[in-house]
Amino acid sequence: MKKFLAALAAACVLFTGAPTQAVEVGNDCVIEVEGIAYPNTGEPLNATQRTAQLYAYRLLAEHVGELHITSSTTIQEAIETKKGKTDVNRSFHDDVSARVETVVHGAMIKKTYRDPDGSFHAIARLSMFGGPKSIANAVLPEQTSVEAFPPPIYTNVESGNFDGNCTGLIIDCRDMGLDVAIAPAIKSADGTEIYTYRNVTRQMATERGMVAYSDSLEVGVQRAGSNPLVIKAMFVSGECDAVVSDADASKILAVNQTAHFLNNCMVVFVR
Repeated sequence: MKKFLAALAAACVLFTGAPTQAVEVGNDCVIEVEGIAYPNTGEPLNATQRTAQLYAYRLLAEHVGELHITSSTTIQEAIETKKGKTDVNRSFHDDVSARVETVVHGAMIKKTYRDPDGSFHAIARLSMFGGPKSIANAVLPEQTSVEAFPPPIYTNVESGNFDGNCTGLIIDCRDMGLDVAIAPAIKSADGTEIYTYRNVTRQMATERGMVAYSDSLEVGVQRAGSNPLVIKAMFVSGECDAVVSDADASKILAVNQTAHFLNNCMVVFVR
């Protein structure tokens, strides 16, 4: 076991260098990688299987490092700077690297099998959200308080038939190259952040995620409920943040004053 932990720690050194490929995370916010190992002559088969698992953990560590925490900070950058300033919080814990390594080490080996060509395969799976063993829990800093949402810029914005009956928010970011992030933001055209990690509880952000992702306005948007406010994004900022018009930003903030869907992370980004 000690040898395995030492090998995994060595694998996690990949964080200090650039990952070999960008991570692509699906709408389920789960990273799944496959490690492959071929047996050496005279090597016990169970040793080859462990090597495949180690490769899977190494790939997982590499991919996790490339994940965005916010649009301006990846996990790799947070690990390298440790106490560096970010837009999530002014300082990260000194042990962020150790916490990420622990989460990677605790990732589930979903499946192991042997191919007819003799190679061993190990599939590792790790969720971005979902509690203590999630990536979000490892990287999101503690909060001392939750900031109030900014007031609507315009007070005469027509909010339609939603009022307090609005169940959630859908931001349409299709064909804009939106990428998944642990703590994405919604911004108005004038640059004001109207929805960020600072506005929600850490428990909410780590357990369910600030937004859900979908590739359709009709399917996979259950989080926004049966009567969502649907807004078309103007563009995507920093690969991960949705930018809406000033008028739409005011509409979102005005409706949220009674519906509170932002407070409860009832938000879906369609990409």
